[in-house]
Amino acid sequence: MSPNDEARFIELLHEHRAILFKVAFGYCRNAEDRDDLVQEMAIQLWRSFGRYDGRVRFSTWAYRVAMNVAISHFRGQGRRIRDALPFDSLADTLTVDDPLAEEAGDNMRVLRRLIDGLDELSRALVLLYLEGHTSEEIAEIVGISPGNVTTRMNRLKSKLQRGFAHLDRTQETTP
Repeated sequence: MSPNDEARFIELLHEHRAILFKVAFGYCRNAEDRDDLVQEMAIQLWRSFGRYDGRVRFSTWAYRVAMNVAISHFRGQGRRIRDALPFDSLADTLTVDDPLAEEAGDNMRVLRRLIDGLDELSRALVLLYLEGHTSEEIAEIVGISPGNVTTRMNRLKSKLQRGFAHLDRTQETTP
C-alpha cells in the first residue's frame, strides 16, 4: 500500500470509526471483547482496503466488512490475525471512548436485551436500521433484496414491540 493510500485509509477509518464501535456493541457486551472485535474489524478493513473500489460509499463498505467480521467472531470462528501491520499510526485513531458504552435509560437497556436475543442477520438489520440506513443501503450491506429488508424489518419491529409489551405486562404484575 502506498503512503498516500495508507494516509487515505487512516483518514477514512478515523472519520467512520463509530461504525466499528456500533457493530461491536451489537455483538459484544464486555468492553475487552468489544475492543478485540474493533481491532479485528480494523485489521480486516486494512487488509481489504486494496479491494475497495469506491463504487459504494466507504461507510457502506466498512459496515459490510465489520458485520462479516462480527458475525464470524460471534460464531466463534473468528481467528486472531497476527500480520505485522503499521498500527502505530492507527492507535490514536482507534483509541476513542465507545460512543455506545454509556448507560442509557431503561427502555434502551430493554431494547439492547431484546436485540441480543435475535439471530445474527436480524441483529444486523436492526442495528443498521437504528443507525438510519435505508432499506437499499441495508440490502447492499447484508446482501439481500431491499424488499426482503423491508419485510424482515416490519416483522422485527413487531417482534420487538411484542417484547416490550410482554416486559411491561410482567413488570405490572410484579409487586
